[in-house]
Amino acid sequence: MYIWDALYGKIEFGKLIYQCMLTPEVQRLREVRLCNINSLCITGSANTNRYEHSVGTAFLAQINIESKLQKHLRLSKQDKEVFIIAALLHDIANGPFGHSYEYIREKTGFIPEQGLCDIFNNVVATGTGAYKNETPFEPIFFRKLRQLTSLLTEKQKLDISNIVSGKHHLSKLISASIDLDNIDNVFRMAFHMGLSFRKEAPIKLATMMFIEDDEVKFLKEAKTYLDEWYIMREKVYKFLLLNPQEFAGKYMLTEAMDILFECIAQNQSQGITIKWNYTDYQLMNEIDKLKEVWIKRKTLLTDKIDEHEINKIVKQNNDKQKYQLKEYIEGIHLDVPIKEKGKKSKTDHLLLSDNFSYEIKVAPEPNNTVNIINLKNRNMEFYINQNKMYKIVLVRYNPSKIVSRLMTGDLYCCLLIMQTSDITKYNTFLEYEKRITIEDELETRIHRIIGYKSLSLGIHPILDVNKTERQLIIHFKGDSSNTTVGNISSKKLLLGVFIKNEPYGLEHGDKSSNPKLEILRKTVKDYLTSFFNHNAEIIPLYEEADRYGN
Repeated sequence: MYIWDALYGKIEFGKLIYQCMLTPEVQRLREVRLCNINSLCITGSANTNRYEHSVGTAFLAQINIESKLQKHLRLSKQDKEVFIIAALLHDIANGPFGHSYEYIREKTGFIPEQGLCDIFNNVVATGTGAYKNETPFEPIFFRKLRQLTSLLTEKQKLDISNIVSGKHHLSKLISASIDLDNIDNVFRMAFHMGLSFRKEAPIKLATMMFIEDDEVKFLKEAKTYLDEWYIMREKVYKFLLLNPQEFAGKYMLTEAMDILFECIAQNQSQGITIKWNYTDYQLMNEIDKLKEVWIKRKTLLTDKIDEHEINKIVKQNNDKQKYQLKEYIEGIHLDVPIKEKGKKSKTDHLLLSDNFSYEIKVAPEPNNTVNIINLKNRNMEFYINQNKMYKIVLVRYNPSKIVSRLMTGDLYCCLLIMQTSDITKYNTFLEYEKRITIEDELETRIHRIIGYKSLSLGIHPILDVNKTERQLIIHFKGDSSNTTVGNISSKKLLLGVFIKNEPYGLEHGDKSSNPKLEILRKTVKDYLTSFFNHNAEIIPLYEEADRYGN
């Protein structure tokens, strides 16, 4: 058996490596994309899969570990084999659509580099652990059970897990600022995107790279190939991060997954769930089953609550407290009028019945400040948090429709892409509940200022830290000084803002250049800029092809 690779040509491995390659754990990667979405516009990389990349990384690992530069490590044949297998298996813990899934689930313990032990050991669920099965015999791919655990010894499994998770003396060869993994990844993506480079570059780097004094070092002759890797990496990431349709696709996929996980949290998922070992298609198929769901969301009514006044009310005894709270709330002018049940007209003042109920949650000492006040009145629910008052509403979603538009190319209209060096707000926009609150507030402001009553906007963050630009500190053989490749390392937050309404979708023609939208862009920019401590600016759309496509 041999593998014919687009970059390297004929690839051959030893028996155990082939056996590992043919396990369902690895074969599943044929159905998981290397690119985090099924790209509409960058077609060459749309279906490049993680299996192809894993085989390529294992091939570079084989070249590297067998080279003369690594002889000083005095590795046995078995040690070398374990290292090659580690390179082959480094992605088997990735979820569907790779990092798109990972960014949503990382708070639940989903860290692919740390997941190999659970996958090897086929452990049973104990209530925690992103990779643990409901039973020891749950299939992992096409009704096949896990097989790696029976192919590898306990020592081999431990060594492989340590290599991939960064706990082994060989780890930096596949997990450093430049390593065999991202050498293959960058050149492979560049190749399938049609970018020009010397095809021998990845193999040359693998043969000129070695471990010494716990550091990755290179021969001096590798400098020209390192420069080429750096240039290709910048071009690849500029395309993937700045293309408006790529950005829209990532957002739509994330939105659909967010809705499903929120449905699960609110027991509204109709029995549908997502498992880490789903393929890309299985994920889409499961989300497509959710035709209509209703999720609790918050609508901002006003951001002019007097916190000092609320704190004074909280300190009163219960009888006085309820009366004063009622009096204060009824005196508030709502920025967004509400319609009470059974009434035709809307009101800009909330009238509370005498039997309204409320609950106050106060932060512990030393702050002793009010966190949230929950209110229930005439089958309506409200809450106050700091200076803002919200109404809890049930919102109808159709995840199936989002997936249908994504898969058929009717992507959301990219209104703008912003960038800022203030990366501290990334989690604010990443976390589902916080982000939809921001989206609601932004839509409320747009309705109030501009009057686009039915406009629906979505926001998607991408953290660009060492992605579009990565400064490398290279150690060369026989040189005590360090060499720098690249001028800077990127450290910024990218925010894509999208119009979700169908008439603006890609299927109906790109209306993003409509002059009437300029005031909308300015309103959105001014609002989002207020979140950041540093300058935020709008990036010109569609310049990446002309700047980085040669």
